Amino acid sequence: MTIRTALVALHRALVEAERREHEKTLGRLSGGEFLQALISDPVFSWLTPLTTLIVRLDELDDATDAERTAVLAAARALLSGTEDSEFRRRCAALVQQSPDVAFAYGAAKTALR
Repeated sequence: MTIRTALVALHRALVEAERREHEKTLGRLSGGEFLQALISDPVFSWLTPLTTLIVRLDELDDATDAERTAVLAAARALLSGTEDSEFRRRCAALVQQSPDVAFAYGAAKTALR
């Protein structure tokens, strides 16, 4: 599994877990309604660091080795670093709540080794 594939799978699992929680509170949303909430609702802003990393990986085709190394280091820091962040707190909670998130998280960490 490539790093990008693993991070996209983690992102997907996190978004699905968040959607289930969101819909428990606010009721069922159509795909378009949820996408709009995902983009504009500050509740989902904690996902931005992962989303940004995936975009940066997509832009690496013409990157230097130093740029590739920096993106990979950022990905490792996001998933395994010691910095306390909203992403780390929310991701850790979802790893405990959702087997899908736990599996995707483990696969992403393995891909980053």
